[in-house]
Amino acid sequence: MSKYQISPHEGASYRLDAPVVSWRDGVLRADDFDDLYFDVHDGLAESQYVFIAGTRLREKLCSSDHLTIAETGFGTGLNFLAVLDLLAEFPNHQIDYISYESRPLSADVMATAHAAFPSLCPHSAALLGNLPPRWPGVHLRHFKDGQVRLHLYYGAAEDSLAVSDFHADIWFLDGFAPAKNPQMWSETVLSHVGRLTRAGGRLASFTAASAVRTGLNAAGFSIQKQPGFGRKRDMITGVKTGNAAALTRPVAVGVIGGGIAGASVAAGLRHRGIEATILDAGPGLATAASGNRLALQTPRLTVDHNDASQLSASCLAFAAHCSDQAGATLADKVISLDWPDREAIRQDKFRSQFWPCDLLRPVDVDAATHEAGLPMPVGGVVHDFGRVIEPARLCQYLAGPTPVIIDADIINITRHEHRLVLLAKDGRQFDFEQIVVATGAGLPASLLQLAIAGVRVDITAGQVSHIPEQATLAPLAAGLSFGGYLTPCHNGFHELGATFDRSGQGINDADAFCQNRDLLPPGLKDLLTHLEGCSGRTSQRASTPDRNPIVGQLAEDVFVLGAVGARGFTVAPLLGEYLAAQIALMPNCLSRSIQAALDPFRFRLRRGL
Repeated sequence: MSKYQISPHEGASYRLDAPVVSWRDGVLRADDFDDLYFDVHDGLAESQYVFIAGTRLREKLCSSDHLTIAETGFGTGLNFLAVLDLLAEFPNHQIDYISYESRPLSADVMATAHAAFPSLCPHSAALLGNLPPRWPGVHLRHFKDGQVRLHLYYGAAEDSLAVSDFHADIWFLDGFAPAKNPQMWSETVLSHVGRLTRAGGRLASFTAASAVRTGLNAAGFSIQKQPGFGRKRDMITGVKTGNAAALTRPVAVGVIGGGIAGASVAAGLRHRGIEATILDAGPGLATAASGNRLALQTPRLTVDHNDASQLSASCLAFAAHCSDQAGATLADKVISLDWPDREAIRQDKFRSQFWPCDLLRPVDVDAATHEAGLPMPVGGVVHDFGRVIEPARLCQYLAGPTPVIIDADIINITRHEHRLVLLAKDGRQFDFEQIVVATGAGLPASLLQLAIAGVRVDITAGQVSHIPEQATLAPLAAGLSFGGYLTPCHNGFHELGATFDRSGQGINDADAFCQNRDLLPPGLKDLLTHLEGCSGRTSQRASTPDRNPIVGQLAEDVFVLGAVGARGFTVAPLLGEYLAAQIALMPNCLSRSIQAALDPFRFRLRRGL
């Protein structure tokens, strides 16, 4: 029994069910559903016949430069690999591929299954090298240099579909057979398929079961039987009735702010074929709040794993992946220590629950010492996807080739002939179809007052101390979080932070160091022995009363990503993709409820305004 007050969520599990599989005649079998993952004779040929040809995917690609493909049952990823293979014929086309899977396979099992299809080897390697962790929720990954975006929803299909928000052009209905997995083919699931399909959208499925045809007809599809693959007598194809409206996407977008938020939005826009330009008031990328030498990427989880907690986990998985790809990772785990008492109480509740081990792994004092590489005074939890990163390198990676205009301190924004004209302090003018405000604590008050009607944005100062290399800390192999944070040494310094000053002004370096040192648990303070040359850096953070960022559309041509608080390097990379998808009118990577929690107008809506 916990030594602290028992949580009403004690014993809760946030793990996914593990699939039960076996091999029979070289074919992967789902023992828990008594069914096969793909055709015993030629799974790839079946996928190409039923889903590629059945939905007229090649024809669709010839008439559109962007398609949204949705799928029930990711399985081995074979259908996804078949799409990647087809795109060799369409190098300039973009795909959002959205798939639902309740029991994700491990990379090892997938690799064995893919070995039967040597022509797909390059695509298989790309998928296996980019699989997200097996955490409930939605995960985003890029393929083919951003040409393809894979949205993987892990969890029960009925639940995941209910919170989804997109319009598919193509559906692959590929769950296990209706008789073996009726939940995947329920009236509710098929109704969501209809809701999430664009008029004129097509579907295909290996099954021709009467109940499935009836459910799809009720969902707004015209269904036809077709000859099945191989020994299967029938399959079905379908078309959603109605006419689809044409979409107009912006060509040029100005992103105000060159920190982690602005760089993340620029990356998302680039991935979707939209030209972006970053305008920053400083001398280059990552010079304001994103300019610290090192930073931590960690989740902020809750015992009830609410929307904010789930968002934090999804953001961490994506941000860690981006940092690794960027070569910005300096340590690939973070230990959240049981310090101070409020953290110890919160984390003790985690110990009574069941979390994915690579998201949250409880450790005692001895295990924490082993993980950290030096003696720890208390235990804690390990975040294996936590990272210690170089902020500048991550920002540069995300911004990529996006043009950056420096010393562009924007002081006024006006509209002229359907364009937005931005006036800089030095008199320069810039015009764009749309803009994104991503300036952190520099969020223009005029824009906020105009569009959000009194939403309070709190500005606080955070001051980090640069601690000269300490022999006593040399073995430190992980980031430490404890109400503050401590990093391993890099370029001669450890980072110790950070103060929290509600005035937003900061204090002198010596006083800041004393405050930061006092955040350390007893036993770690004594390891700071050599402090000559200690310095610091102050930056400002913006946050909202509910501590959720502001992400979304402020006006027809104005968007915002701001108020990320002290967790910008964890949340901004995924939120940048989300906002870019909104701008591009393409599928985003967040559930409906999480979108509502980020809406810039949420405070007005809660007050009934």
